[in-house]
Amino acid sequence: MAWMVSRGPFWEFLIPIVILGFGIVISVAPLTTTVINSVPPNKTGIASGINNAAASVANLFAVAILGAVALGIFNHALDRHLQSATVSTGVQQAIRAAHGSFVIEPALSNIQGADRRAAETIIKGSLAQSIRSVMLIAAVLAISAAAVGTLLPRSIEITDPNDS
Repeated sequence: MAWMVSRGPFWEFLIPIVILGFGIVISVAPLTTTVINSVPPNKTGIASGINNAAASVANLFAVAILGAVALGIFNHALDRHLQSATVSTGVQQAIRAAHGSFVIEPALSNIQGADRRAAETIIKGSLAQSIRSVMLIAAVLAISAAAVGTLLPRSIEITDPNDS
């Protein structure tokens, strides 16, 4: 899916997104069930609350960290194009205007014609590289989490301290 960001029609991008969504659907419910079933019946409310809080905090950190990484990669790609490409002053200004923001249109508003197409190609290519890199990082993290999950014990007997 990471390679489809910069090329191909929308439906080719939609299919992997649907597969990703299906993967999330089939993994979240069993995870919640495992958490709830791993505690005594009188503690399921607490376990559910902790599970939801942990998921919310994890989502918050994932968006913040991966967003910062994506912006850093985007800015680095733009800088690389500025240093290596022999482009007009208008294209250079558009690239500088796109620096630090994922919103492309304002950066392209002041140039026309061939310069606009060149700047748009560079900016969109840098954005695609950023998205591709973050998607690959997320995939590596998911595979790593699955690998660590295989190291966990298969079953643990839980005893309630109140059952004496």
